[in-house]
Amino acid sequence: MKRLLLSLLTGCAGVCAVQAQESIPAPYTAGSNAAANFSATSAAHVPLVQPLAQDSPLFTAEALDLGSSSAAAPATVTTALALPMASANAAAAEPSPAPRPKFIYSDRDDFRWQLGLGVSFERFRSNIYSASAVGTTTSLAYFLSDFLGVEGDLNTFFAPTIWQNEHIKLVNYGVGPKFAWRRPRWEPWFHGLFGGTHALPQTGNLNSKNGFAVQLGGGADYRLLPRLSARGEVDYVGTKLFGTWQNNGQATLSLVFHF
Repeated sequence: MKRLLLSLLTGCAGVCAVQAQESIPAPYTAGSNAAANFSATSAAHVPLVQPLAQDSPLFTAEALDLGSSSAAAPATVTTALALPMASANAAAAEPSPAPRPKFIYSDRDDFRWQLGLGVSFERFRSNIYSASAVGTTTSLAYFLSDFLGVEGDLNTFFAPTIWQNEHIKLVNYGVGPKFAWRRPRWEPWFHGLFGGTHALPQTGNLNSKNGFAVQLGGGADYRLLPRLSARGEVDYVGTKLFGTWQNNGQATLSLVFHF
């Protein structure tokens, strides 16, 4: 029994002597890094972001087949981190077309403002005097929509001499709505204007006479250029002068400027 115990002790002593011959790592000193350098580990060689192939789908068919009973490995889902970043030298996107100007209006992209300048003829008849007068016409219209506008007119007329070198002079003015059918070439329209009239010469003890006037009629514009039209117009002109109503007719030829 003593011999067996002595043999065990001798064997243990030999094993300890062999292990004592292995090198022991340098002891940790204060201020040193106990962990190994990150570049020396396997984690530094694992790619965190996988590039996305141009033609590869984000989701594979196996990932969408929820009813499949096979125990296949889950498909890889590519996140937004895998999308390639835009190059700093990428060309700028094509600029969007410029918006339509605000002053363009109606189906034919027409202008809102119309300025008409022309000549007029009016046959004036009253219980005091009658005359055929020629004069000028100025009109300005602004369209609120593609068919409705607001118009103001000023008409001046001059007739031959009467009553010991007295000249007949008439001024009609008015404001009212204008309705137009604005087409690419022709523009038919009609309007109703309400305002006043001023008449010369002297009648009785008065040097002039003011009264009420209404102008109803219409015409058509023919587009010559994008900003220029020719206009023909015929109107009924009703005035109240010298205590009575006068019913007269007026014809006008004008050039219309669009802006």
